[in-house]
Amino acid sequence: MDHKDYQVGATKDFFWHKAKIQLINILIGKLKSKRRLKILNLGVGTGDDLPIVSQWGEIYVIDIDSDALKVIPEEFVFEKKVCDACHISYPNDFFDLVLAFDVLEHIEDDKLAINEIYRVLKPEGFFIFTVPAFNFLYSSHDRALKHFRRYNRRILKNRLLNFRCVEVGYWVFSLFLLVAFQRIMNRKEISNPKIHFMRLPMFINNILYSLLKVENQLIKYHIPLPVGTTIYGIYKK
Repeated sequence: MDHKDYQVGATKDFFWHKAKIQLINILIGKLKSKRRLKILNLGVGTGDDLPIVSQWGEIYVIDIDSDALKVIPEEFVFEKKVCDACHISYPNDFFDLVLAFDVLEHIEDDKLAINEIYRVLKPEGFFIFTVPAFNFLYSSHDRALKHFRRYNRRILKNRLLNFRCVEVGYWVFSLFLLVAFQRIMNRKEISNPKIHFMRLPMFINNILYSLLKVENQLIKYHIPLPVGTTIYGIYKK
C-alpha cells in the first residue's frame, strides 16, 4: 500500500490491496525458485506484502521516505534503509530479485533507477514490478500521489532494453472502464490534486476482491488480460 493511501485511511482489507498482495505472490512464484533469494524491495510503502515476500527469501527494504520505513515491521526484513532508488547503496551483482510495486512512476528519472536496478542484480537475476497503465488516464489522483507518469508497453520496452522480458501483462481488467471514466472525469481537478479513495460497504468490497482474485488466477495460469489499469512485468538480467 502506498504510504499516502495509508494516510487517507486505506486499510489492508481494501479489495485492491488484498488482491495486489495475492498477485505479488503469484508473480514471484512464477520464478519457480527452489532456494531462498536475496531480495531488494524498492519503495515498500506500508509493508503489507512483506509477510508474503519473506517466504521467498531475505528482504532488504529501501525507501526515500523515512516516515514510511518507520511503519515497516522489523520481523520481516533483514535490513531497511533510507535510500534513493537512483543511487542504490548496494554493490554490483548483489541481489537475486528486485521488486518495485507501483514505484517507478514516483521517480522522475526512472531510466536512472532502472539502470541501478540492473546494476545491483546478479546475472540471471529478476526484476518484478507493477506500474499504472496508460498516460491518458493520468489524473488528479496521480498528481496527488506524486506520479510523474503512467506507462504503456512501448515505454517499458524502451526503458528495459538491457533486460530480457519474461512476461508482461495487464491487471485490473474487470474495473478498467469504471476507473477510466473516473480518471478522465477528474482531469479537470489536476490543478487541485487529491487522492480518490472511497470507503466501500463490506459486501461491495468483497465482490470487487473476488473479481480481482479471478484475474489473479488467470495471470497465474498464463491467460493474458486484454487491458487493465495496471501493467505488471517480470524481466531477467
